[in-house]
Amino acid sequence: MEKNKKLSFIKSFVIHNHIRIASIVICLLMSVLSIYFSFYSYRSYREELIETEETQLLTMAETVGKSLVTYIEQELESLDLYFSVLESSAPPENLHMLHQAAEVFMTQNPELYNGMQCYSPDGRLLFQGGVSDFTSCSLPDASSASICGKHLRTDGWYEMFLSKKFTWNSKIYTILYSIDLNEIYQQIVAPVQIGRGGYSIVKDSSLSIIMHHAKNQIGMDAVYDRSKQYPQLDLTDLASWIHLQKTQEEGYAVINSYIWDDPDLTPEKRIVAYTTIQLPGETWIVNSTLPYQELNVPLARMILRLATLSILFIAAMGIFVFVMTKSIMQAEGQKKEIAYLKEINEGMELIRHKEEEIQHYQRIQSIGQMSSHIAHEFNNYLTPVMVYGELLEKDEAISPENQELVKGILNAANQAAGLSRKLLDFSRQDSAVALTTINITEDVRKAADIIRQLTPESITYSAELPTENLFVRGRNGMIEHLLMNLCNNAFHAMEGTEGALTIRLKENEDSEITLSVSDTGCGISKDALDKIFEPFYTTKRSGKGTGLGLSVVRNIMTAVNGRIHVDSQPGTGTTFSLSFAKAADPKLPSSVSPRKEIHKVVIVDDDPAILKSLSVMLKKQHFKTECYDHPAAVLSKIQNQKDYCDVILTDYSMPSMNGLEFAEIVRKLNPDIQLILMSGMTDSRFDWYLKNSFIDQFILKYDLADQLAGMLS
Repeated sequence: MEKNKKLSFIKSFVIHNHIRIASIVICLLMSVLSIYFSFYSYRSYREELIETEETQLLTMAETVGKSLVTYIEQELESLDLYFSVLESSAPPENLHMLHQAAEVFMTQNPELYNGMQCYSPDGRLLFQGGVSDFTSCSLPDASSASICGKHLRTDGWYEMFLSKKFTWNSKIYTILYSIDLNEIYQQIVAPVQIGRGGYSIVKDSSLSIIMHHAKNQIGMDAVYDRSKQYPQLDLTDLASWIHLQKTQEEGYAVINSYIWDDPDLTPEKRIVAYTTIQLPGETWIVNSTLPYQELNVPLARMILRLATLSILFIAAMGIFVFVMTKSIMQAEGQKKEIAYLKEINEGMELIRHKEEEIQHYQRIQSIGQMSSHIAHEFNNYLTPVMVYGELLEKDEAISPENQELVKGILNAANQAAGLSRKLLDFSRQDSAVALTTINITEDVRKAADIIRQLTPESITYSAELPTENLFVRGRNGMIEHLLMNLCNNAFHAMEGTEGALTIRLKENEDSEITLSVSDTGCGISKDALDKIFEPFYTTKRSGKGTGLGLSVVRNIMTAVNGRIHVDSQPGTGTTFSLSFAKAADPKLPSSVSPRKEIHKVVIVDDDPAILKSLSVMLKKQHFKTECYDHPAAVLSKIQNQKDYCDVILTDYSMPSMNGLEFAEIVRKLNPDIQLILMSGMTDSRFDWYLKNSFIDQFILKYDLADQLAGMLS
């Protein structure tokens, strides 16, 4: 007996020791895994952060490049226009007057233009002005204004030559102007701030530096001349970077470089990006760069978070292993394993259902994207029509006959906006709309009044509505949208007959609220019942339906967790029943704080028609407005003057950056500016940006005329 007890004790001791050793090993393994995961997460975050900065630098380089192209092309167009006007008003041959006219053009921008020369038809120099050296400039063959060369001046800055052939008293003369590239750099490139230590430079097609904040770098080849001047420096990374610029239009990288305006030439790791721009007669490369050291702050925060999480994870694992060890000793492992297997089975079943939902979503995703883009472009064309129509309708100077014509235009535009709204409702699936508690009794009563007025005389209309207020979860305008779609289908089903339309709203015994629409029309066949909710499926004849109405109804009901039931027999009629979960009576809304006074509104849109129409509408409401077709110009203004404006109304789709990226930069420059985003389509990201205060309002373009004045009042 004593021997058996001793053996049992030894056996128990050995088992317990094995369990403790296993627990220690598990803790050590989990600690190693935690450290490895932290290292892997840090490396992934660093790579992602670098990639993001590279992309942003490339965007900044593209923005600077487009600004340079626009600026120089405008100067060439000004030169063409000036001498075209001069040709048409040429007096009798008088070279003195020609000399004066040429000098007048140069004095319009004295900081930019350094000098000029004028040549006769036989190539003789007639007169010149300024201090420029034109020896490296060749006379052009083309008649339009163009770039004919550039030259490194003795003061260390580049000047570029513009040429123009023009007719003066039936003779063809050639005029040359030199412009200061450093002045262009100070106006266009230098104001674009990139972090704390970032900047942009410009090279020509031979990779010689023509614009740089460090004067001693102007005119140098990015690698060859630097290797001659600084033989002690390692320029391997820089040589690879220059080779990339010779073979590709754009790119980005992380390289080892130097601070060129530092006498000690301090080594520095930098993130760089470039893009190639084309000018008439010139190819330039815009290079934007940012010190890698500026990423140290977010990387340090990431290290701190990972270290904290690792310590918490290791501590949690130690507690978990201790608890599990104790449970094993108490013979509870089997029960936990059974529960674990049950959870796995439930999870697999849930995954199967989710996979079915994903497959369904993928089937209609392509159609939804197409619908969204069509509606977006459609709204861009429709917006000026609706805005101008609203202004004309309110103009008392227009005759009554013309007022009727304007109303006809607005009615057609509103019908087109309704089709666009259906396309957007279908494409967005209502996933980005926040639900609130609505009074369904009141909403049905208002919608029923409208439908009663729209009901044809041959159809008998009736509505059975409760007297008490019932509440459901939904969004504003949802009930009217649902009823208009269902009743419109009912009208078509009873077309040419003396039918009856009935709208009912009631509360069921299971605290569920049902809204039904019944008609005595032609009914729906069994084959069609399986397809009626598919996008663009319709049983109506051509021109009578879009096939989106019931698809939108299903999307709305899915978004509010509701149900749809259809009861139909061919030849007897159809009943659509919409079921909602009942909600409690909401509390009274809180008061809204007043907005600050608005003095200036800036409009940013690459569509000239929309810019003009919005500017006219806002000026009618006595707002001071400024219009821009590119966001970079607005950013430059705000950088120089933070309180440049009070409100920015920006389009989502714009060149070089979209409206959301533009809003993020504006928020960093001045958080007090009110940002209103407008677009012809919806996107779930808009809701996220609204909730996180990157934008203050969002307006669909077909609602601009109705909503914009209220937002700015």
